[in-house]
Amino acid sequence: MNRRVLVVDDSEVTRAILARTLRGAGFEVVEARDGAEGAMAALREQPAVVVTDLEMPIMDGFPLLRLLKADPASAHMPVLILTSHGEAASRYWSLRTGADAYLTKDHRPGELVETVKRLVRQAGSRPAPPQALGLDPQSIGPVEVLARVARHLDASLLQATVLNTLLEKGMAAADFHEAARGALETLGQIVDAQFLAVAMAELDAGMVQIFLNDPVRQADVDVLSDLLAKTVSQAPDTPVEVRIGGERGSVAVDLERAVWLPLPVRDGTGVLTFLPRDPHEFAASSTDELIEALLSHMALVLDNARLSQRLHELSTLDGLTRQLNHRVIYDRLTEELERARRYKYPLSVVLCDFDHFKEINDTYGHLAGDAVLREGAAVLRKHLRTTDLLGRYGGEEFLAVLPQVELGSARQAAERLRLGLESTPVRLPDGGKIHITASFGVADRDEVSGGTGSDLLVSLADRRLYEAKADGRNRVRP
Repeated sequence: MNRRVLVVDDSEVTRAILARTLRGAGFEVVEARDGAEGAMAALREQPAVVVTDLEMPIMDGFPLLRLLKADPASAHMPVLILTSHGEAASRYWSLRTGADAYLTKDHRPGELVETVKRLVRQAGSRPAPPQALGLDPQSIGPVEVLARVARHLDASLLQATVLNTLLEKGMAAADFHEAARGALETLGQIVDAQFLAVAMAELDAGMVQIFLNDPVRQADVDVLSDLLAKTVSQAPDTPVEVRIGGERGSVAVDLERAVWLPLPVRDGTGVLTFLPRDPHEFAASSTDELIEALLSHMALVLDNARLSQRLHELSTLDGLTRQLNHRVIYDRLTEELERARRYKYPLSVVLCDFDHFKEINDTYGHLAGDAVLREGAAVLRKHLRTTDLLGRYGGEEFLAVLPQVELGSARQAAERLRLGLESTPVRLPDGGKIHITASFGVADRDEVSGGTGSDLLVSLADRRLYEAKADGRNRVRP
C-alpha cells in the first residue's frame, strides 16, 4: 500500500512538526514550500495523500486543490486541508472545491494521523506510475504546472459560462419547451452535431424538444421522435407533445450513432441525445466531459421549467380535458372582445354541448363519461386554428373563441367541429368504443348591443345551442 504523504506548507517549522508526526506513524513524507512546488511533487511522486495549507506564496491551497482534483494524473489523490483558518466560509469552500477532509492547526493530538490513515485506506492501492499516465517526471516543472493550471482554468471558465447561459435561458423561459429549446441551442454552439434533442416524461404526459442543425429528412425526424417518446414514457399510450426547431430537408442521419445520456429529473424520466457530425473527433475531444458535467444542471433547469409549467397549467387548465378552465376562457373572451372593438375586426364564439351525456354516464359509468369529455375536447382542439381559444365552460359544455372570424365562417368552423366529433369514436376504459355527437350555438359580436358584452355574446350562443338541441341535436345554429 502506498504510504507516501505530501506535506505542502510555507512554514518550515510547521512542515517539520507535521513530517515528524507522520513519520512517527510510519508514513513516508515528501515536503513542498508552496502550491506550485506541491503540484510538481504531486505529479512526480504520486503520493497517497496530500496535506496542504491554504495561504501560501506563489500558489495558495485553493488553486492547488482545484488542479489536483481536475487533472487525471492526480484526481485520485485524497487532499487534507490543514490550516489556521477556522472560518465556516473557508471550510465550506475547501470541501466544495474537492477537499476530502479539513482540519485546523489547533486540532486535537492524534487527529492528524487518524485522518491521514483514513484517507490512505480510502485511496487504496498504489496508482500507476507517472509514465503510465503519459507524464515524464523529469519534465514536470513550473511551466508544466502553469500550463495545466491554465488549461483547467479555461475548462472551468467555459463550463461556468455555458452553465450561466443555461440558467439565464431557463429562468426566462415560459415553459418546458422554451427552456429546452434554449438549452439545446446553447449546447449546439459547443457540440458540432447534426441534431440535439431532449425528452422528459411523467406518468400522464411527455414532452420532446428537437433542435436540427442540419435539414434532416422528415422520416428520420419521425423515427427520432418515436424513439424519444418510447425512451421516457412511463406508461402505455402516454400523450407526448413534440416540438421541432430548425428546418427539415433531405439530409439522412444514422440514428444508431447518436449519443444518449440520461437526465436526472425528479419524479420522472429524462434523456438528452445528439448526433456528433464526426463521432471520432467528438470522442477525442473534451466536449463529452463538459456535457457530462452539465447534465445535472441542465436537468435542474428543465425540471424547474416543467414544474413551473405544471403550476401554471393547474391555475389555468381544466384538470380533466387539459383545455382552459371556465375562469380563464371567460377572461380571455373579454380580452379578445376588447381587442376586436379597438381594432374593429370580427369575433365569434361557438358554444358546444355533448348530446345525451347523462345517458352515457348512466349506461357506461362516470369513467366512460370522463373519457368522452377528454377525447371529445381533444377532437375539438384538433379542428380549431392555433389562434382560436377553447375552454371547458361547464359540465359537458365547451366554449370556443374565434378571433377575426365573422358569423358565416364561424358557422362553417362549428360544422367542422360537429363532423369531427361525429366521425371519431371514443375509446372507453373497458376497451370498447362509442360514437358521440354534439350540438352547437354560434354568435358574432356584431349581433349584440355594442359588440363588447361577454355575457350577452355567450347568452346568444347559448340560446342558439338550445335551439339546436330542440331541433333534434347534432346540428349547428344559426
